[in-house]
Amino acid sequence: MGLLAWLGRRFGSRQESAGGFVQGERPDVIVHRHSGFRFPESVADFKGVGANQYDEGGRDVSVGYNCTTVPTVAVTVYVYPHAGAPGQALAEHFEQCKADVVSGHKNVRLLSEQALRIAPAGVQRDGKKAVFSFEDELAGIKLSSHSELYLFVHQGFFIKYRISYPDELKNQAPRALAPFLEALAWPGA
Repeated sequence: MGLLAWLGRRFGSRQESAGGFVQGERPDVIVHRHSGFRFPESVADFKGVGANQYDEGGRDVSVGYNCTTVPTVAVTVYVYPHAGAPGQALAEHFEQCKADVVSGHKNVRLLSEQALRIAPAGVQRDGKKAVFSFEDELAGIKLSSHSELYLFVHQGFFIKYRISYPDELKNQAPRALAPFLEALAWPGA
């Protein structure tokens, strides 16, 4: 199956948004052509639900995943270029990403912020983490949610994870997420 057909069938992407991706080594893998980041259709208990490209050149992309065992846990992985020194870029951009979360929701509270170490495919990666709570409204019903922001710099790109889940899953969601973070290998791992 061709890349565009696979994207459409597996991730629901529009054909014009596929320029940042190429077909991977298997039919169920797409690769961000600029960073080499590989996105399998399934990662641990998560299934791919959408691939997006945010710029004409295909350097700024994301792939979304939903948990199959805890269906209201969602992860979006963003890969996009950064400029400048990696340490400085991480600290400055982390502040901007936090501001983006605050501006995008009502009644946002920053619950915690810390350094973060994950080990995708067994390789340790250091970054930053922030956890937020906020209220959204869906069909007139107020929903309390948590949103986690993880940000890393790797080989000239920001790697950002946005994780969302209902407030009542704040203890269960991290356990569902851990295998995903370990299984999604980064380029150069």
